[in-house]
Amino acid sequence: MNKQFIKMKNMKIQTKWMMLLLVTAITASACGRDDDPIPDIKPSDGTKLTLEGGPGEGDAENAVYLDLSAEKQTAVKRVSWDLGFYSGGAFRVILNNQTAIAAIETDKTDINAVNSTNTDLDQLASGFTPDKMKLYDDTAGRIEHTVIKEISGTDSENAVYIVHRVFASSVDKENVWKIRILRNGDTGYTLQYAKIDDSSFQTAEISKDATYNFNFFSFTSGTAAVEPAKEEWDFVWSKSMYKTGMGAQQIPYTFSDLIFTNHLAGVKAQQIIFENEEGTSTGNPTYEDFAETDLSGLALSAQRNVIASNWRVTTDDEKGAFHDRYYIIQDVSGNIYKLRFLSMGAGKDGGTRGYPELEYQLVKSK
Repeated sequence: MNKQFIKMKNMKIQTKWMMLLLVTAITASACGRDDDPIPDIKPSDGTKLTLEGGPGEGDAENAVYLDLSAEKQTAVKRVSWDLGFYSGGAFRVILNNQTAIAAIETDKTDINAVNSTNTDLDQLASGFTPDKMKLYDDTAGRIEHTVIKEISGTDSENAVYIVHRVFASSVDKENVWKIRILRNGDTGYTLQYAKIDDSSFQTAEISKDATYNFNFFSFTSGTAAVEPAKEEWDFVWSKSMYKTGMGAQQIPYTFSDLIFTNHLAGVKAQQIIFENEEGTSTGNPTYEDFAETDLSGLALSAQRNVIASNWRVTTDDEKGAFHDRYYIIQDVSGNIYKLRFLSMGAGKDGGTRGYPELEYQLVKSK
């Protein structure tokens, strides 16, 4: 009896030790995994793809954000937002240039004191004259050149603005909103907004989030998911308000198929033209020939409109993507790609407008 008891006791002790060793091994393994460095994800070597602009042809409904190293595109409806609240150091608010939203500042700071009877709404009408440029945010995307002045930490210095959500040569007050924006401490914004003749207003709190360039807001549906995280896109393709020349001056003009780089996150680019109008070489390497050794002669630009409308033509018999040029792009991570456009989806290109085709290749990883 005693021998059997001792045997059972020894078995229990052995079982406890085995369990202890097992737990220790599992814990050590888990700790080891936590301590392992996160492996670098190899950037894409490049691919061919078609951007999903969606229906609408030259008025395609989507803006498309592309992450070159991840081979990922994100399509977002252009009408899904009205205002973008900057997450950087300054307190700036942008208008949706993708739908050509116009705005003007009033001389009032009480939003309820602004209405259609004491404000000249016709000022918000579109037009092809140089004075109309002031209705829209800077086409170069410079954050210090927004229609809405930097939001002051002194509430009494923040005026009411009236905003026209529709690009049109006449103004229907049903499309006009009034807004006033205040700082919410050091971490965000307080938006007051209402239709132009409402006697009361709604309020929204928008926080800064350093993961994104902007946080976005729609007057009709509230906060909106638009741009991917700032480290997860390199350029956006969209229809947008832009500019064109009239003599020596610039006038506002909406362009389809515009491409803007993610300049606020450090993306840079350069255009390379390798063939002149006669079809002979300019001395620059072709897309196929461009290699890492050719990078030393470049001067990549941090301006967001290096590509813009320069990659295609929309008039005459030559309508389509230019095939005498390509682009060098340094992405948000520092990888360098060469990229060319194969088709705009119109004219000589064939294909479907709103679904441009492009290809790119990795030239140098970070």
